[in-house]
Amino acid sequence: MTLNFPTPPILRYNNSIENIFDIHWRSCVNWKHELETAKTIARVAAGICHNIQAELVDPSQKQGREPVTVADYASQALIGNALAENYPEDGVLSEERSEEFMLLLNDNQRALVQRFVTDAVGGYVFEEQVCAWLDFGKQKHDAERVWIVDPIDGTKGFLRRQHYCVAISLMVGGEPVLGVLASPGFYSDEADPPDDPGALIYAQQGAGAYIEPLAGGPSEPIQVSTVVDPRAARLLTSYESGHTDISFFERVIQALGRGQDAPQRGLDSQDKYGMVAAGMGDVYLRVVPEPDFREKLWDHAAGYAIVTEAGGRMTDLHGQRIDWTAGTRMMNNRGVLVTNGFLHDDILAAIDRIGLE
Repeated sequence: MTLNFPTPPILRYNNSIENIFDIHWRSCVNWKHELETAKTIARVAAGICHNIQAELVDPSQKQGREPVTVADYASQALIGNALAENYPEDGVLSEERSEEFMLLLNDNQRALVQRFVTDAVGGYVFEEQVCAWLDFGKQKHDAERVWIVDPIDGTKGFLRRQHYCVAISLMVGGEPVLGVLASPGFYSDEADPPDDPGALIYAQQGAGAYIEPLAGGPSEPIQVSTVVDPRAARLLTSYESGHTDISFFERVIQALGRGQDAPQRGLDSQDKYGMVAAGMGDVYLRVVPEPDFREKLWDHAAGYAIVTEAGGRMTDLHGQRIDWTAGTRMMNNRGVLVTNGFLHDDILAAIDRIGLE
């Protein structure tokens, strides 16, 4: 299956001057074609991941990272194929490359990737095609339009059959203008999950944020919560302890005056952004223990586009805007704070009081 749509003209503007006119211009551009394309791609890529999970992941066994590796490359190849067909002049930022695909995967793993991609596109796919799709757009980082892709975000959640997602964002002029999260397990740990626990969450700059069943169905607009008391806020953090500076996190909680019974939840992937955007959480705080660590763009770009369009706010832990133009990582920002907007300044003030190493 080729995801091919008539490509509209690419609108360009001078992004060397960041001013009010530029911001207003971006908010008026219609990215509907790109958004619908990204939604379709994300859905199909999530389907590949789900099929790989069903075949290769056995929760009762320790299978290592092979299922994640196969899903990463298969999902990325599918996304690269679709972007190449629809937007051949655009750039792509993502982690997976053909060089590692050929060097790090064994023959059986590469054959699995090839088979799953073949099944998804509906025609035989050669290994050379997989390599070309993995590398599509990688040499065009200075393009006006750059797609930021995480083919499977939340690898541990994928292995536990809980929270993981396919994340796709389009950056234009150094700003993510749309985001899509295809999450097969968005409701997986709810007390009474629906028959289809998956969700497709998406937003386009200036057009609002929405959620709909991953398998298809009516969409609903989403907005952040109106919680204003940080002591009662639903606090989200990473499920993996290695992704969070626990000592810093606990000091922030203490500075906010939160009690032991204050709501708190750990989960994988950019589902946390989706939950803040949908009013299912109020705060997402992330900082890893290593002071020099800087976040990767593909772990946050789609979520940023969604949560800000839903009325939320995202900065680093110093309250600075995120700089999306410093390469594959947020080199000019430390950590991430995502809130419903009402709570943001109170949490930044608490961080300022305790200090950030």
